[in-house]
Amino acid sequence: MSLTQLKQAAANLPAKEQRELIAYLVARQTARDDAFKRELAAKIDDRDPAHWMELNDAKKRYGDQ
Repeated sequence: MSLTQLKQAAANLPAKEQRELIAYLVARQTARDDAFKRELAAKIDDRDPAHWMELNDAKKRYGDQ
């Protein structure tokens, strides 16, 4: 299957399955990216409230799934 065919198939998936596909691809990519893993771990460990985001703001920015 070509990349174009994969893109077309992904575009035709229901929204829930598209989100699952995105999560799968991101997980595969980040598993191989040590720098990204370190950066993400630093963000998770950051206890400074000035760097936090309210849940409502996250929903507005990323959509309420």
